[in-house]
Amino acid sequence: MKEVRFKDIGSRELKPMACYIKKFSPSFYMGMHNHPYFELMYASKGSFNVEIMYTDEHGKEQIEVVAVQQGELIFLDAYLFHRLQIAEEDVGIYNVELIPRMIERGEDLEVDNLFAINYAALIERTNLKALANTPRGYLVIPNLSKIDISLRELIYAMMNNNMRLEDVCCLRAHILTLFMEISKSLAAYQQSGIHYIKKIQLYIKHHLNQRISLDDIADAVGYHKSYVAARFKAFTGKTIMQTVNEMRVSKSLLMLRDTGMPVAEIAKQVGFPSYAQMVHEFNKTVGMPPNACRKVFQNDELDYDSPQYSSIAIRISEEDFLLDDTSFTHAYYKKNLNSKSKKLINY
Repeated sequence: MKEVRFKDIGSRELKPMACYIKKFSPSFYMGMHNHPYFELMYASKGSFNVEIMYTDEHGKEQIEVVAVQQGELIFLDAYLFHRLQIAEEDVGIYNVELIPRMIERGEDLEVDNLFAINYAALIERTNLKALANTPRGYLVIPNLSKIDISLRELIYAMMNNNMRLEDVCCLRAHILTLFMEISKSLAAYQQSGIHYIKKIQLYIKHHLNQRISLDDIADAVGYHKSYVAARFKAFTGKTIMQTVNEMRVSKSLLMLRDTGMPVAEIAKQVGFPSYAQMVHEFNKTVGMPPNACRKVFQNDELDYDSPQYSSIAIRISEEDFLLDDTSFTHAYYKKNLNSKSKKLINY
């Protein structure tokens, strides 16, 4: 059987082999191995290492340890010897494995007649050429587009056990979308090199209930704090601390709506240094203090048509504070009091 790597994909189609969304602990062990399919691993929470085995110019086997930080994806080409290492803390990983195969009639409900993808042309005309031309058979890619979202959607599609023609077409579309998001992230990285913006956002996300300082963030991303602060403001239009406070308000709104927890306790849970600071940020962001927000939510549940009904901004998605470009920039939705419909707004 011919060994097909990503650069040799030609007119072959990509067939899903396996996938998972899984948490790994430092006790996890994996042996060195290779396989005839491409593997993509994304660090959704925490960081991990991948050991890559290769043969040097003298014919000796060497081991290279590749670090994959939170918010980064590693692409592993076919037949590359590797193993996953979990170092010091639990890590959340999205994983997909895809095998190249020749198109054959009668397979996949004849989806190839409806939805053929020319990956060779895409490699030639997009930034996917970076995956094809990687000298060691791997590439670490910062998520500067929507790699996480598209990868998760692909995994959900792969887990569907009832594949009709429509489902097979959707699955193939998800694979294409993932590689296009990878290409867009590579383009953004080549153009600006600001991959650390995503790292800052992820650091805030996972340390929201703790004290967050500019020094801590600068240490986490490996740049001087003045440079980090200036570049973050230029890229997002907001200061780092403004972003921290808005995310804390957003999390507080969810807890005010969904729990009976005292407001002062919510302030502690989301990381506000004091109740007074929480009230100040609420008044600045949503125009009313936390207790008033809770009353609005209570009225909202009771009667949408009440003359007393009003609405305030709340987070679009509660799911782990997703930080794709859209939901991070447009972090809230608001009901129109006339139509009762939801629409995006941007603070």
